[in-house]
Order: sequence, then structure tokens, then C-alpha cells
Amino acid sequence: MQKFCKIAMLCCLMGLAQLCPVAAQSPVDEQAGESTTNIYNLDRGARVGGVEIHGPINKAVATRAVELITSIRQDVDDLTVSLNSPGGDVLTAIELGEEIRKQWAWTNVDDDGECLGACVLVLAAGVRRTAAPKRVGLQRLSFDQNQFASISRDRGRPKQIVSAKRVEMYLAEMGMPKKLFQEMMRQAPNKVLLLDARRLKDLGLDGIDRAYEDWMRANEDKPLQPN
Repeated sequence: MQKFCKIAMLCCLMGLAQLCPVAAQSPVDEQAGESTTNIYNLDRGARVGGVEIHGPINKAVATRAVELITSIRQDVDDLTVSLNSPGGDVLTAIELGEEIRKQWAWTNVDDDGECLGACVLVLAAGVRRTAAPKRVGLQRLSFDQNQFASISRDRGRPKQIVSAKRVEMYLAEMGMPKKLFQEMMRQAPNKVLLLDARRLKDLGLDGIDRAYEDWMRANEDKPLQPN
């Protein structure tokens, strides 16, 4: 009889798990729900629009963001990528940033958002960058440990050095001053340096790309043709 009661209780619990969506939800699903990417303020008549990114930057978010950017690019001249992210995967942020620069998109962090860690790499990609003071934070970049999981610590260090060099080269390609990378890597682990208006401009995170500015002056009456 006691054995029968235990079996009946187990069957009851399994049935509840199937009926209850919270109990059935996997940790992967919960994590995926932390990030969203959407089109916002799209006005084809005025030829303006944007894509907003909320949450950590990962492969799924970057892929979706690129899809949305390219889907509206031909309909707008001024395309803004609005950022509200605590950071994420460094190399994925670089890939997203390269596509943003290729599309000659603007980047923005407003008063209600934040842009920390790897998100700063995406912010740097905008041909026009605007950011609210104290909403952008520099952190010492850490790289996905899954890349180094199968190798020893001694052999892993060169891999991390190569990844750091990739970040440095990327920022140079985006026209950022060398001191931005230096300031990032100078930060103590788990510390965030929030940037005021003066430092945002000094580090190139509030400004305009020179090549884009020259093009705009020369083509004021022509529609934008991204690369």
C-alpha cells in the first residue's frame, strides 16, 4: 500500500509539471528571454527608423539585430541602433559592430538605458554616436571561457592575448582613440567606470565618424548609400 501511494504521488507531480508552464520551462529558455531586439520609431515617409537592443549581447541577439537593420536600411536614411545592455560576448559584439558600421548606422544610449562592457564595442561602431552621461560604463573585457575550456591555463593565455589584440584592432578600425582600449583593460575585475559627458567625448564614444561627416557634407541632398 505504501509503495502504491509513492507511485501515485510521483505520477501526480509529473502531471503538474506538464500542466504548469513555469515548472516545464528550461533554464535556456529563461536566459533567452532576457534579451530582445525590435524595430522602433520607423517612419518611411520621413526616412528614419531604428533597431533597439535590450539585454545581454549574444549570438541570437546579434543575428536578429542584423536581420532587422538590413530589412529597413533601404527605407531609411537615418538608422539608429539604440542600446540598453549590461554587456555580453565580446567577439559577438565585434561582429555586430562591424555590420553596424557597414550599414552606416548611428548608435545611441539614452537616459533610460545603459551600455556596459562589451556593449561599448557596439556603441563605438556607430558613424554617429550619442550617449547620456553616466550611462556608459567601461569594464575590463573578459572572453568566453568556452573558447579556452579544452586547453590548459598556460596555453589559454596566448588565446586571450590574441582576443584582446582583436579588440584593440577593431576599435582602431572604428576610429576610436587608443586610450579607449587602454582605459578598458586598466579597470579592475568586476569594477565599472561610468563616463561623464567630457570623458564620453574624449574617448570617442560621443561624436561622429570623420569619413561619414565628410560624406554628409559632400552629399547633403543625396540619399545614403551604405557599403
